[in-house]
Amino acid sequence: MSLEKFVDALPIPSVLKAKDKHDNIPFYEVTMKEVKQKLHRDLPPTTVWGYNGMYPGPTFEVQRNHPILVKWKNKLPFEHLLPVDRTIHGAEPDKPSVRTVVHLHEGRVRPENDGYPEAWFTRNFENVGPKFVHEVYYYPNCQRPATLWYHDHALGITRLNVYAGLAGFYLLRDKEEEKLNL
Repeated sequence: MSLEKFVDALPIPSVLKAKDKHDNIPFYEVTMKEVKQKLHRDLPPTTVWGYNGMYPGPTFEVQRNHPILVKWKNKLPFEHLLPVDRTIHGAEPDKPSVRTVVHLHEGRVRPENDGYPEAWFTRNFENVGPKFVHEVYYYPNCQRPATLWYHDHALGITRLNVYAGLAGFYLLRDKEEEKLNL
């Protein structure tokens, strides 16, 4: 099968808006779930996993030195979208095949908010990994502006969860960038 290139508009992920504020800190809720998404005009909708029902996930646009709180919610199905190799460290038969933990790649955060591979959790936090600490993550955003990305980081199945679609952008901005009027 040959697909014609460049026939679909480039998907631009939506920008997340805070749901609320907790102690004057913006609070976000992001849900991981399975969805059908059109990836090319000549293909039927494809089953993917996404954040807030989209792949790639919605974009965080945050300001340097302005912290945020994020509750990552796992509403994924009980069976994995892809085959799980149970011989890989961290994917043994005694582990749930569908579990997640979100890592902000290159984000400077405390260990308990870093998406440690063994801090995974299942749907509705019914099961949690040995390093799981809390449901809400704190991102201080105390680093230079950068284009970061968030993605699943569960031990033994990171590659599968990211292949399935669990990834998105995290744009850390500052006043200097605003002056550029980009």
